[in-house]
Amino acid sequence: MILEAVFPTRCVGCGADGSWCCTSCLEAIEAVTSDPCAACGSVKRKHACRGGLPSAPTRSIVGAHGDAPAPESSLTGLVAVGFYHDPRLRALIHGLKYELGTCLLPTFGALLKRSAFRRRNPWSWAGEVELGIQHVPATPHRVRERGFDQAELLKNVVKETIVPWATDVASLDRSPTTKVQADLPPGPLREANVMKSFRRTTGDRSMPKAVILVDDVFTTGATMRAAAHALRSNGVERVYGFVFALGA
Repeated sequence: MILEAVFPTRCVGCGADGSWCCTSCLEAIEAVTSDPCAACGSVKRKHACRGGLPSAPTRSIVGAHGDAPAPESSLTGLVAVGFYHDPRLRALIHGLKYELGTCLLPTFGALLKRSAFRRRNPWSWAGEVELGIQHVPATPHRVRERGFDQAELLKNVVKETIVPWATDVASLDRSPTTKVQADLPPGPLREANVMKSFRRTTGDRSMPKAVILVDDVFTTGATMRAAAHALRSNGVERVYGFVFALGA
């Protein structure tokens, strides 16, 4: 009662008392109903990159948005829950990431269940026999600063909600980068900043054929591609990106 009096539970979207995200705000979050392009993150059927997603795990990345092959990408597919421009979803992510709001994790689970119900197509990893799940690790500095890795907590939500049979991989470690990705403009600088920043930590342990790679936000995709490349270098054949928010 004292904690509630000092720090009252209020919706991050509208400020209503009683929950961290009220039913109205949760329902109003704009959902991504079709999987984005694995190469660039676009949800448009036709866009500059003309990349696309495979319709089955064994197929290469070929243009579902056009006839041209996709640009080189270490991701086999990409799934997103919502858009970062939505103020309600952005407030949830900021609350977890910058205000240490681990109390918001059940709300992310509820949002994920809603997203799964509204999907138009099967999950991109459907049909995989060996499936692992791994988060994109934050830098050691960020983990010490926050006391947790938000991507790891979100990975646990994803596993519990939609892929409880997936195997926890936890095979990547991240070395400090020179700058925070969000402080850099989209483009080559972000790619260079995370290049070779992920390394394997599991020794000779065998890896599953396919891995779901979880992060909070996909902006340019540089960080996720670098982590996916490291997984592929460790023997993973297919990497499916999964994020809660798409876009800058």
